[in-house]
Amino acid sequence: MRPLSYSQIDQYQSCPLKYRFLYIDGLKPLEKGYFSFGTTLHDCAEHFFRVKVPPPLSLEKLMEYYQSHWRSGGYESVEIEENYRQLGREILAEFHRIHRADFHMPLAVEHQYTVNLDGVKLTGKIDRVDKLPSGELCIVDYKSNKDLFSAEYVQDNLQLSLYQLAVEQIWYLPVGELCLYHLRSNTVMRCPARSKEVIADARRLVLEVAGKIEKAIFPACENNFCPCDFAHLCPLYRHKYAPPPQLPEASPIDIPLAVEEYVMLQSRKNEIEVRIESLKEAIIEYCRASSLGRVFGSEHALSYKEVSRSGYNNQAVYDLLEPLGLWDKVSELDKTLLEKYLETDACGKELKDRILALKEVVSTSPRLYVKQVSKDKDS
Repeated sequence: MRPLSYSQIDQYQSCPLKYRFLYIDGLKPLEKGYFSFGTTLHDCAEHFFRVKVPPPLSLEKLMEYYQSHWRSGGYESVEIEENYRQLGREILAEFHRIHRADFHMPLAVEHQYTVNLDGVKLTGKIDRVDKLPSGELCIVDYKSNKDLFSAEYVQDNLQLSLYQLAVEQIWYLPVGELCLYHLRSNTVMRCPARSKEVIADARRLVLEVAGKIEKAIFPACENNFCPCDFAHLCPLYRHKYAPPPQLPEASPIDIPLAVEEYVMLQSRKNEIEVRIESLKEAIIEYCRASSLGRVFGSEHALSYKEVSRSGYNNQAVYDLLEPLGLWDKVSELDKTLLEKYLETDACGKELKDRILALKEVVSTSPRLYVKQVSKDKDS
């Protein structure tokens, strides 16, 4: 499979379907002014430190570079772009003042890497690697987010963990410090290097994500960035942004009105249960026929899911446990007793894994979940 970067892993964790749109289908998101601004600042910070010998660039030269490498894509208006441009000048002037005073040559700037993790290639580009007086390495990653990060965010940041994993594998030197550099405030947020356990967890996460991608597991997952630029392709938002045509085999019911009526009737469920079930069946039929995960009315949306109930194959578990004299411990496959037994030390990991492998889906049932439509999101 193709190499994985932190941004790809982060995107998969956020929404596997959007990962597919971006990295497999090759769809391009709309340009955003704040992304263009962040890229410009990154370019300038890199240019400042990418010198062969001290001293670094003068402020005048840095501003000339900033002006000539300004990225103008995605801004909503000329006025907004000019406001960002002025903000960038102020940020870089302070950046220059701070770093020219104590300038030191980095070990690496914008270092492109690829490392192999059990057959999965992890790739990326590290903004800066410094060498500390102790001989250990310091990884610096620039961020142009609007708000300053919390200490917890820095401590838990997966990107820094993956960078440490790669750097220690490339240079065979220990990492002593990890830094997120908040460009908008010129603030350095530092934390100690990750423990071996944290690095091992990060490694497992990369392999886990790679395995799911290899198996083409790409469900739509809602997050704080929904709806994205591909809402018209997403089963959770497609009905709102690009409603499919009425299918001949589907119910002729007006879905937006059905959504609102369904929600209203739920409050009077005891009075009109029959009508609710009628609407529910019609909406589910429509979702199935249209391959939709959500349908929208004017003020509400209904999410459609098939909910599975798992259980154990009675005969298979009996065949496994009876020769071991353990069948009576689960009372002829009482599921509650069985799962309690799996949590005991007496079960043992090998037997537990063998029993869990017998777990299977025994039934599925359709469900509808009410979601309030945000009017602000649509404005």
